Amino acid sequence: MIMAITLAILMIIIGEKPMGKGLVLGTLFSVINFLIMGQFLLSQIRGARSKTRAGIFALGSILFRFAILAIPLIISMKVNSISFIGVVLGLFMVQVAILIDHLLPDRFLPFKKV
Repeated sequence: MIMAITLAILMIIIGEKPMGKGLVLGTLFSVINFLIMGQFLLSQIRGARSKTRAGIFALGSILFRFAILAIPLIISMKVNSISFIGVVLGLFMVQVAILIDHLLPDRFLPFKKV
């Protein structure tokens, strides 16, 4: 989230206000999606009594999360002051942060990983 806010502030400073707004909106919904995914995963592990029930629960979880991710995309298409491209980039911000954290050697990090 810090990376997205920093990029959004940079975008606003250079005059790309819609891109900055889209980046923040997309990142916010990306974080919400990630939190919901974690909650559904725990519920699925604990509550699955059969393969069929687990499959239905997994499908429902995916459809619910896709609906959540569609909200900022629809907003950006309806509101001209929010960039669609910025929202799309923001939606991938959590995944990019995880990938960077995984690929970045430990010697470049100022703190120790847990």
